[in-house]
Amino acid sequence: MRGRRDRDLSRLAELLDGAAANPAPRARLESVDPAVAALARAVDRHLDADLERDLERRRADERFREQLAALSHDIRTPLAGAQGYLQLARRAEDPERAARYLEGAEKRLAAMRVLVDDLFSYARAADPSWEPELETCDLAAIVTEALAARYGAFVARGWEPDVRVGECVPVLAAPDALARVMANLLENALAHGCGAPRVCAEGTGLTIENPVAPADAARLDAARLTERFYQGDPARNSGGTGLGLAVARALTEAMGGTLAVGVTAGKRPSFSARVELRRAP
Repeated sequence: MRGRRDRDLSRLAELLDGAAANPAPRARLESVDPAVAALARAVDRHLDADLERDLERRRADERFREQLAALSHDIRTPLAGAQGYLQLARRAEDPERAARYLEGAEKRLAAMRVLVDDLFSYARAADPSWEPELETCDLAAIVTEALAARYGAFVARGWEPDVRVGECVPVLAAPDALARVMANLLENALAHGCGAPRVCAEGTGLTIENPVAPADAARLDAARLTERFYQGDPARNSGGTGLGLAVARALTEAMGGTLAVGVTAGKRPSFSARVELRRAP
């Protein structure tokens, strides 16, 4: 009896030692000794948890590789376009035509800059060691400025945002970071909405809601909307990086706030984003 117990314990010890390097299968050890049987069940639970963590890590790595491949495509496309326009401009004999080619190259280089800026912003905001310098901010003023900066874009679409600014209180935030959050949320509404957004600011929070096309609402995964590089469009025709909402969430959380997003389906599908910040002392 004692010899069998020792063998069982030795087997469990070997499994645990091996699991430190590679996830191991379950022990599946049955013992007549109640204490050894309980220990075997605990070891199985431990090994199962390790295996699941390893599988999730592998899935995350695979998603990240796919996302990087898609982002690489997004970067190469405007870069190749800019190079093509520059070659055409170099060969053009007509000054007006050469100017149009140069303008095309500038537009594609501007798209490249957006990509790089988004990547830099996300990398900084997602860095656990980065601590934004927080100060007392006027939420209503920052929201108003962000809307005013995009007045022309709304007019071009024939949209008149429904803006409701209630009694806001001072919030604790980094002015530049908060302005970037507002800009990203409004740019998201402009890029993916199909109608004028509704913007409500009150207390320490802000809500932006805009209608979206039924097809867009159907394909969007609400749980992944703030995931890096997520675009929800298999064809990737949106022209964005899929980092706008990820940057907004990372910046908001770095300031001690929260960002919640969602998609409502039905007759009037919509996208919504809710930012909640800390009240300034």
